[in-house]
Amino acid sequence: LGQKRLKIIPTGVKYGTITIIWSGVKIEITTLRTDASYSDGRRPEKVFFGTSLKADLERRDFTINSMAIDLARGILYDPHEGLNDLKNMVLRAVGDARRRIAEDGLRLLRAYRFLDRGNQGLLNLDEQLHTALLKEQWMIDKISNERIWVELQKIFQGHHAGQIIWLMTKHQMLDQLFNKKFVDENLGVKAQSETILNSQIISAEYRLALLFYDKDFDDLNDACKRLSLSKKQRNSAYFAHKMLGNPPSSSDRGMMRLWRHLLNSSFEIQLLMEFALSKYIDTELEVKLLVSEFKELPPLRAGRLPIVSGDWLMDKTGIGKGEKLGRLKEWLHRLQIERDVATLDEMSSILVTIPWKNGDYSGWPLIKWSV
Repeated sequence: LGQKRLKIIPTGVKYGTITIIWSGVKIEITTLRTDASYSDGRRPEKVFFGTSLKADLERRDFTINSMAIDLARGILYDPHEGLNDLKNMVLRAVGDARRRIAEDGLRLLRAYRFLDRGNQGLLNLDEQLHTALLKEQWMIDKISNERIWVELQKIFQGHHAGQIIWLMTKHQMLDQLFNKKFVDENLGVKAQSETILNSQIISAEYRLALLFYDKDFDDLNDACKRLSLSKKQRNSAYFAHKMLGNPPSSSDRGMMRLWRHLLNSSFEIQLLMEFALSKYIDTELEVKLLVSEFKELPPLRAGRLPIVSGDWLMDKTGIGKGEKLGRLKEWLHRLQIERDVATLDEMSSILVTIPWKNGDYSGWPLIKWSV
């Protein structure tokens, strides 16, 4: 196999599971086992290693996950007709659906995730599983916040994330997760269902920000804390939420340059979300014009970094090191972005036109987006 390329990770030795990474491919290997009862609604009290494939498959959550193949003999073991369910595009629990969900609350979210079959479309919920998802929602409170976020990220980045989010809204699953009322008329929910957003380039935290579009920042902040997002993910969600619904005018190229500069690598993602929102906040025509104008807007000639250095500015103005110098430097950098300035000579010409000698420097423009 090439030993140097083989890595073994003990991901769940207690449960008889290891993960092998070979040439970048993850392969999960586990032994046959049976479970005791699930008293905590998440993990079985005890795990017994077994020899019965039948018993092992009976403890699985959904029929499409309860199949096994004998590679040596080419025999498929499918006691719960999972292959037939796949052909009929149905998601069904193994055995009693409510019992399966009640054993492990995380299966609530796994059910929504497994509905998404990528290019093949969406599975339909079996009637019993549909009922279980509605009746056993309280089980989600038994799951750690970190595990919930792991599953939500997979759902949010699925091929049909918008439709799944809409279904979770109809089922009031989002209400249960965030302790807030979500309805399918929420602007953020509506925008999620846009086909243009059904793409993995929309990160999970951006979908979360869009979901909370017409809710307060504090609501989004509470959700981020509850789900234990990383600092980087929280900041991305906060920034996207702040910028949403407040794009520049398509007739103001200076503000377009500033907006694009502030968003940097997430610029196109933000524009996609603005486009999805636009039909619901009556700005569709304006956003279409904005998209067209951005296609014609060339990159900044001087790039992202400021042309003006602190030494150059001290020499030109006599201002010493300190906050005032920093604020003037940022003001000039903003003007550099807005006017697409490329040379120091141009910056010198701009410097003599702005009132930096008078007034309180705390009021000078910053490189930020004002709502």
